[in-house]
Amino acid sequence: MTTIRHAHSSSLYSESAQSLANQVERAVEAEDPNATVLTLTEVGSDSRTKVLKDADPDNWAAWVPSQSDVGLMWRKADFSPVWKEPHKLTNKVWTDGQGRKHETWCATALLEHKNGGTVFLSACHLPSHVQNGNHFYDNAQAAAWKSAVNGWGDYWNQIRKRDHPDLGMLTGDWNVDVHSSDWMQRVNDYFPSMFNTWAGDREPPNDKGTHGNRLIDFTMATCKPSKAKLLKDDASSDHRPFGEAIPW
Repeated sequence: MTTIRHAHSSSLYSESAQSLANQVERAVEAEDPNATVLTLTEVGSDSRTKVLKDADPDNWAAWVPSQSDVGLMWRKADFSPVWKEPHKLTNKVWTDGQGRKHETWCATALLEHKNGGTVFLSACHLPSHVQNGNHFYDNAQAAAWKSAVNGWGDYWNQIRKRDHPDLGMLTGDWNVDVHSSDWMQRVNDYFPSMFNTWAGDREPPNDKGTHGNRLIDFTMATCKPSKAKLLKDDASSDHRPFGEAIPW
């Protein structure tokens, strides 16, 4: 059995590229435990994409498709890409407070492990301002969120039937708080055969989260995590990164 060690960070464009570089440097140099894959959001600018690609090119591959703001990194000693592609999850568009229009794409790679077996690793930054307590807001963001998550599930099932990966991982900034049992169940209903990073005894205390005390960054995976934890907070974002170990 192989264990994938995944760390995710939802970055922030308004913070400096150097603060992102400091965070990524810690991630790629960590030894106990050392991650084998990294995912990030809000890394779509040229300067932030360069941070990922320059972090440790001898040992880490990095990919940030131009259609999205998310990035994937994998340790070259452990994984090699079979393919990688951006995928548009919905045709619904939403507009932020600055008047900018947003589409919702995921970045996905099928990674082959050195010992055999493949991992479907897909990251997405889902629309914000969708959660109104235990319900959805009645707005364009919520409509795009629901359509995108349905689209993500359809995309996963299409690839699952075609390529038969040994592990599937859908991860990123979901922008809904799974400290709430209602939202945990709602996300699970989209992916009934998958495991949430924070389900059961892996959930941190209610006053600890990935965005303040909100627990909005997580993975849905086809294998159950053996461990999950919030990682050290830093100045690179208003989100806190998390790590997880998933045997497969």
